[in-house]
Formats: sequence, structure tokens, C-alpha cells
Amino acid sequence: MNFQHFFISSLIRLRDSRLLWEAMGAIYNQRIYKAISDLYDEVVRQMPLDEGDSLLDVGTGRGYIAMQLAAKNPGARITGIDYSSRQIREAQKLQKQKKVLNCAFTLGNVMNIRFPEEVFDAAVSIGSIKHWPDAVRGLAEIRRVLKPGALLIVSETDQGASEAEIRRFMNRFKVWFVPDRLLFWGLRNVIFGQSFTQASLADALKTAGFRRMEGLCVSEVPYVTVRAVK
Repeated sequence: MNFQHFFISSLIRLRDSRLLWEAMGAIYNQRIYKAISDLYDEVVRQMPLDEGDSLLDVGTGRGYIAMQLAAKNPGARITGIDYSSRQIREAQKLQKQKKVLNCAFTLGNVMNIRFPEEVFDAAVSIGSIKHWPDAVRGLAEIRRVLKPGALLIVSETDQGASEAEIRRFMNRFKVWFVPDRLLFWGLRNVIFGQSFTQASLADALKTAGFRRMEGLCVSEVPYVTVRAVK
């Protein structure tokens, strides 16, 4: 193993660690919303919820997509889980500020979701799956807690994004204390480069038992997004 490969592997372990999200999650929250707000809007449009439906948001972070879904669907119940207690506190704080009543946030790990089988009518996961130690196992756990016929939308950074696409994304994801050259290197090698293509994400969903995969595209947001059905 050469030094660069070892260095990138070490950064990926840091990227996926609970300690990093406890320490730096709030900084990430402040920047990611504006960078991918168009993606959140599209996912909300693509997620039909009926009165009384329940939805699980896996890797909820500060709860942005959960609260958008809750606000659009006041008759539905949204549950967000995240393995970082700091992120859950941030989500609960934002929920109080926005006064959104039909959602709740709790600690949870996608590797072992603490809900019974077939209790949710739908699920979403945005920007989370690349952090999971086993993507297929996590997707299988989500499938376990979904009712038959339930819809799942998963979105993650595009491993196949071009340099130009990443640089345009950088303009929306500015980190003032990180030089542009270093930020681009980190995005290219640690965030986008160690993620999913649309094909590999669809394959993981299929292996986990999902069907009827359909890709979605949001211009200016270099993420791959797939809808699938249990």
C-alpha cells in the first residue's frame, strides 16, 4: 500500500467516524443545506405520502429533509434516525425553531434499526450510505422495517462526477478555513471518489431485495439518486 492510498483510507475512516460528526457536524450542517437544497426539494416532490403514512429518514443529520417532508405532509409522521447524538440534538433544536410537530428524531444505527418489521410506509436516505460499514446490510435493514410496496429514495455523492461538476459544487459548499485546492482534493478523493455511481447504488439496492429501480437527476447537484420499491 502506497502512502497516498494509506492516507486516503485513514481519511475515509475519519469521515465515517461518530467522533467526527459529534465534533464537526454543526459546521457541516451550515454548509450542506444550501449546497444540495435543490436535491432536497426534488426528493420531497418524488415522495408521495398519504394521510397517516409514516416515513423513516436514515442518517437524518440536522433533519432538513425530514422537516421538509413533515411540513408538506402534515398528516404523515416522519421519524429521523442518526448515529450522532450531536446531530440528533441539532435536529431537535431546529424542529423547535420551525415548530414542526409531526416528526421526531432519535439515535439509531442503520446496521441495526430498532423498529419492528414492516412499520414504515416509505423511507429516504440522503448523503448517508457512503458512511455505512456495509451498504447492502444497511439497505436490507431499511427494507425489513418497510411495508410491502413501500418506496425508498436513496441519494449519495456521484463517484463518477467530473472535475468541472465538483468545482461547481465547491462554489456552493464553501469552507472558509480550507483552501480551494485542498477542498477540491478532499472532495475528489475522499467524498466523491469513495462513494457510488448510479449503477453501483442500484446494484446494492437490488442485492438488498429492492425492485423497480429508477434513477433521478438534479442539475447542478452531483449526486446519484435512485427510487426503489420493496
